[in-house]
Amino acid sequence: MRRSDRWSFIALGVGIAAILGGVQVAAILDEPPAAPRPTSEFCPDGPTGAARTDTGYRDEAEPYRGAGPHRVAVDWSSAPDGRAELPEQWNAGMAADGPKPRLVACVYQESVGTSGKVRDCLYTGHSLNVRADPEEATKVPLLKARYVVRLYEAKTAKPVGLLQVPGGPACPSTYTKGSGGSLFQEPDTKELRAALRPYVERTVNA
Repeated sequence: MRRSDRWSFIALGVGIAAILGGVQVAAILDEPPAAPRPTSEFCPDGPTGAARTDTGYRDEAEPYRGAGPHRVAVDWSSAPDGRAELPEQWNAGMAADGPKPRLVACVYQESVGTSGKVRDCLYTGHSLNVRADPEEATKVPLLKARYVVRLYEAKTAKPVGLLQVPGGPACPSTYTKGSGGSLFQEPDTKELRAALRPYVERTVNA
């Protein structure tokens, strides 16, 4: 191989390596930031604790500023019997093109105890059946519960509000046999929305 050919081959190799390296760097730069870890890792163990700041919400969440509605990510992990639907325009998602949270609502269940029976609920299989024959259906006592909701600013993990929400009167829509023989009230949807509304829909000045 002539010297000129050798240098041409070396230059070609260096050029290809540079191109591939540039493509790799560009790919790394174009990668979206990692999605935040679950809200269960953001929320403290109890309603008076401090939320964690190292779970990715600082990078992905939007500031709690400006006009509402301010999107909310709700964590139910400390409220095993709790579920309630929020208006669609309040809900936050963590998809790349979805609305980002400005608030995180950490929900905690406070059971009243076995003496606080509300009613009996009738289930056929796993589903609620209000017209079922009590002799044939699974009859499950519904026990009183209340809920504490601690609101945090998603981006800073600073506490925003502490809310009290009673349990609702309705029987849960499903029941898993062998789960303990009783159920606790779910949060009252109307009361939960009313408690969140001042924080979600207000205008927050910088």
